[in-house]
Amino acid sequence: MKFSHLQWEGKLMSDQMSRLPPEHPPRKHKRVLLVGSDTHIQDSITTLLNTMGWACAALSTMDDVRTAIQQSKFNAILLDLRHSSAGVERAILDIKEIRPSLSERIVALISGPVDSETLEVIERYDLVQLSHENILSRLWNTLEDLVDYPAWRIGVPTCVQTARLLFDSFRMSTPYGVRSSDASGRHFTYEHNNTKIDVLVEVEPASNRISLVGQVLDPTRTRARSDNLPVVLTSPTGALARTNTNRLGEFSLQFEFAENVSLEIRVGERSWISVPLTQMDWVKERMLRRPTGT
Repeated sequence: MKFSHLQWEGKLMSDQMSRLPPEHPPRKHKRVLLVGSDTHIQDSITTLLNTMGWACAALSTMDDVRTAIQQSKFNAILLDLRHSSAGVERAILDIKEIRPSLSERIVALISGPVDSETLEVIERYDLVQLSHENILSRLWNTLEDLVDYPAWRIGVPTCVQTARLLFDSFRMSTPYGVRSSDASGRHFTYEHNNTKIDVLVEVEPASNRISLVGQVLDPTRTRARSDNLPVVLTSPTGALARTNTNRLGEFSLQFEFAENVSLEIRVGERSWISVPLTQMDWVKERMLRRPTGT
């Protein structure tokens, strides 16, 4: 159902009466870039964001996204997907190139059935989806989740499943079907449902840094869905390092020693796998035994 401007504003007020944002917005406005929506939706979203204490800038086309994020700092981006999938993907790639952290704060606005090309873009970049019908009731919570409480900032994301340990090279021989381990490091294999995560942890020579390489393996996932999965290394004090998988599901991280670290891997919208790497005493012992000076 389409609303006139006045009808939309009235719907805005009724939908938000029971979900009012804080009475005292932060002193420094958060900024959202809205791209590709028509004037009526722009006005309604801007009004809603203003009640949240946020500022909103609007662009009519995807072509201007690169210039906009180069000139101004935004906390989140709303992309209306009623445009060509090629234009949407180009805008996402521009965001990833210029401000990689912002690429995790993109909300895809969809209307009605989604065509296969657009759906492929959504899955490839694991975009948060929000339908036009639910903008007024869900936009506040969606942006709050992405900006104020992003999953990589907390030790355990809200929708998380913990993987179970299948193999530890320090404790058992290499099983059939698992790569042989490198004697210079410690090799782990974890499993959750159809997904296996291979991890190799090594102490870097002549350094106090630790190298971690891994691969996410899932025969049920397409190559596009295995590419660009966010991977976050966390400790009780917060995130230590972040990266994304390549087209083969591989990833690499370097970090300083910390106790009780875990890998958090996002495998779908709001869906994470936690890989606990709590057995790290061997790293400390290896660092202490290493000859000093070269």
